[in-house]
Amino acid sequence: MKKKYLITTADETTWIFDQPVIFLGEWCRLYNRKHIWEAMDAVVAKPYGLGSLKKDTDYLIAKNLEKKLFPELCILLNNYHKAQHSQRFWSIVIGHWFRATIQMLLNRVNTIEQCFQIEDIKETLVHKSDYCCLASPDWTSALNLFNDDQWNNILYGRIISSLKHIKININYCEKNFGIFTYKKFKNINSNQNQSYKIKILRFSEKIYRKITNKFIKNDDAFIITSYLGKLDEIKLEIALGQFPQIWNRISPKTETLPNKKDRKNLTKMFTSKSKNYLENIVRQLIFELLPVYYLEAHKDLKKIIASLPWPNSPKFIFTSSNFYTDEIFKLWTATKVETGTNYYVGQHGNNYFTKKNLFPRIEEKTSDKFITWGWKNNLPKYVPAFIFKSSSRKNLRYNINGGLLLIETTQSLRLNTWDSNFEHNKYFNDQKKFVNHLFNEPRKKLTIRLGPLFKKRKYYEDYRWHDFNYKIKVDYGKVSLKKLIFKSRLVVHSYDSTGILETLSQNIPTLAFWQNDFDHLRNEVKPYYQLLVDVGILHLSSNSAADKVNEIWNDIDQWWKQKKIQKARISFCNIFAKNCDKPVQKMISIFNM
Repeated sequence: MKKKYLITTADETTWIFDQPVIFLGEWCRLYNRKHIWEAMDAVVAKPYGLGSLKKDTDYLIAKNLEKKLFPELCILLNNYHKAQHSQRFWSIVIGHWFRATIQMLLNRVNTIEQCFQIEDIKETLVHKSDYCCLASPDWTSALNLFNDDQWNNILYGRIISSLKHIKININYCEKNFGIFTYKKFKNINSNQNQSYKIKILRFSEKIYRKITNKFIKNDDAFIITSYLGKLDEIKLEIALGQFPQIWNRISPKTETLPNKKDRKNLTKMFTSKSKNYLENIVRQLIFELLPVYYLEAHKDLKKIIASLPWPNSPKFIFTSSNFYTDEIFKLWTATKVETGTNYYVGQHGNNYFTKKNLFPRIEEKTSDKFITWGWKNNLPKYVPAFIFKSSSRKNLRYNINGGLLLIETTQSLRLNTWDSNFEHNKYFNDQKKFVNHLFNEPRKKLTIRLGPLFKKRKYYEDYRWHDFNYKIKVDYGKVSLKKLIFKSRLVVHSYDSTGILETLSQNIPTLAFWQNDFDHLRNEVKPYYQLLVDVGILHLSSNSAADKVNEIWNDIDQWWKQKKIQKARISFCNIFAKNCDKPVQKMISIFNM
């Protein structure tokens, strides 16, 4: 048997076409390039990390590695910045990036390891690159790079070179990419491609802020991206005795480049010999991957923070979103927290208390209060409230004679320890089974709503659905989801989503299905999901969901309004998506606790 040539990404400049090849994963084979890779003498490597047991094992490995390495990283960052910040400070600032990077590297390293254990490989082609090529400006850029073909090609090259027991010829492309990945994302303009209406709105907000900034008090509560309706947010600020403000995310820009000398020195200090090859590679790569805003440009962020019109000594800080990628907010919040300001976080979406192996999340760990949509965790930090996304907004409505709406998800970023691309292929095939199993009438009235980032993630759902059945109506996100629901008699969610919580809480006829049974759920929440299974709202196979659509299609309202359906819906929502008649009063009582 001939040895194979390894292809690690969809970047065809690193491919070879005149000998047997092995694709490292499905992400190498873009659907719109099917005519190219189908003609090759090629196989795809076995996907890594699948199955509940393997995911659980890798979760523990990543968790333990984070627990061991994060304190060491904090010490080095404090020394570099001549500071004495707490681990909580650094967790607010870099925690999401560090955790995701550990999981990403676990996936990349073990994917390579498994491939070389199973396959006979002789060589691969990697882009030439300078040290620090893999560094990004910030966490948002890093997220994009985790899915970038050239960046991953270089990262795989680094990993293969580090695994000394792997014997393979690494050939290099002539072009040297230097710090191309940093330059690729450092000047992202968030105002690009905005509609005229949005630009007018942004301009009006700017004028409003100029006026209202004069009324800011030093001890005002700071509320940003609360997920409450605008009207409720205004009422909330008035009830707190302050002038309502409009705070938006500030996107910093820097021309600061990675300092190779400093990063190499920090890597030496971070490196220690371990029998664990994964730990050794993480230690070797972490300072090459570290975003510039956490190291060289950290002082630039501090200058921006010093000039902000935000309250100097806020009563508290509250957000339901900015804790993730907003570098200005995170550093400002971490600084205020160290001076004694209370930090409150609202639930961002689903899966917080239902999905197993979520550590807890960084925002849960670092906040003083975590405000949920109804879940009680029996810990004083967790405070049950209501589903924020429904507050002071017009209720969703549906049409009893309307169509069938199937809401699908976008292929996820490659952040997981397992092969999420392979799983997404299974997920998409499951949706096709659902459509195939429908009777003619509901199928004729079917609209498939693509995930919001389908173009960016390059799974080409639009091509795939057209090739599957060109008559199917596909919505590309140009029509608001609210309007699509208004035109539908039944909404079907094909994954465990925030959308399920929203439509159930709004009493919209809802079905859901997914393919992995309850494997992704924590044991303590499974009985609540079983309530939905028992009454036919939730299904554990695509055919079962389609059968239910066929059964109730001619009188969905009669089915939906049955006492047992409504009882199960209300019981589920009281735990995970509770409604509230007086949201402002509820939030005030929580803040005053």
